[in-house]
Amino acid sequence: MPMLLKTMDLPESSAPTLQLVQATEPEIIESSTLGSISWKGPLDTSDYLRREAHLRNQRLTRDGGITYWILVDTAAAPNPGGSRRILASCETIRKRALIAQPGAAVRETICHGIGSVHCNQHYRGRGFGRRMMVELANILDTWQQKEGERADCSVLWSDIGKDFYARLGWKTYPSKHIAMPPKSSHEHAVGFPKAVTLASEDIDVFCSTDEANLRSEMAKSTLAGSSIRVALIPDAATMQWHHAREEFLAKLLLGRWPTSKGAMAEAPDGRRVWCIWTRTFGASQDQRVLHILRLSVEGERNLGQPASSTPTDTLHDHAQKAQVKAIAAVLQAAQVEAFDWGMSSVQFWNPSPLSILAARHLEPSAEIVERHDESVASLRWHGKPMPDNAKIDWISNEKFGWC
Repeated sequence: MPMLLKTMDLPESSAPTLQLVQATEPEIIESSTLGSISWKGPLDTSDYLRREAHLRNQRLTRDGGITYWILVDTAAAPNPGGSRRILASCETIRKRALIAQPGAAVRETICHGIGSVHCNQHYRGRGFGRRMMVELANILDTWQQKEGERADCSVLWSDIGKDFYARLGWKTYPSKHIAMPPKSSHEHAVGFPKAVTLASEDIDVFCSTDEANLRSEMAKSTLAGSSIRVALIPDAATMQWHHAREEFLAKLLLGRWPTSKGAMAEAPDGRRVWCIWTRTFGASQDQRVLHILRLSVEGERNLGQPASSTPTDTLHDHAQKAQVKAIAAVLQAAQVEAFDWGMSSVQFWNPSPLSILAARHLEPSAEIVERHDESVASLRWHGKPMPDNAKIDWISNEKFGWC
């Protein structure tokens, strides 16, 4: 068991001897154990550590895909076992992203997602969390980039409101969602296309198509508009990481295996709509949610148009009307899946105007909820300095990006 420093022995958060370093294997276990108090949900600590080890060995995270960081005092004596005393910790996951700048070709980049930010509960209130994030921002300027190149951006989802990370350079972005109730198959609304269930073996193909469509739409945006556009790529490795989490929990808690991973419906003109989902198992019933990781609509206009609480209810375009019905079909399939798994709701993040209309076809009272205290999407620009009035749009800011 690591020894705790007495308050009088703690360094100042401004001390030059504080350093953010990569954790060793024992230190990863120790930092995960410390964080389990906040994040283990319905699991005991042992099962939580097993889940974390499982998530480390996925397509997204293996081979350097995830890095564990700890803030330590390099002047302090080590613990009896040789590990360093952990003042604060976090992890970063390497993600693929697209950048579209006016007048330039769309390019792929590495964007790190920051998660599991935690300050040792015995050492809180002394500025160690802030110091860690300052150090991390400097490291991520070049972390895992090609030699001589600088990162473009990093992202995180705050569970402590909007102010802390914003003051450190991570600007907050729209963090809204719609929640819909589960529905049994007997409560199906009619008049929508048939939705087909997606399985694990379908995810690679649909994600590849999604990525190609996203690249095409991003390319169009460079020809019109003056803002920089950033989009995390909704690739199969990312979806599989989320599915590895739900599969571990579903098997452990319920003895079931979640075979369905999403749904697809086709409009009369052949354009498809699909969603990929995951089940979240929290400590309480209201935290058991079927989250739509990604909702993809072939041919949807106005990529990145923000959600509005009052989208126009009148669609004069026949193709858009058909798209709304196809979106409603996959949302309805999600409601049925949520009912079968005893989830409290179906949620999808930052809905587009068309998906809002689709949700209200199914649930007329569906409201857009803005999150102020948890899962607040935040992005830091690490690229070349820009004017204060420069605008960076985060496109496809959906649940799949969360980590």
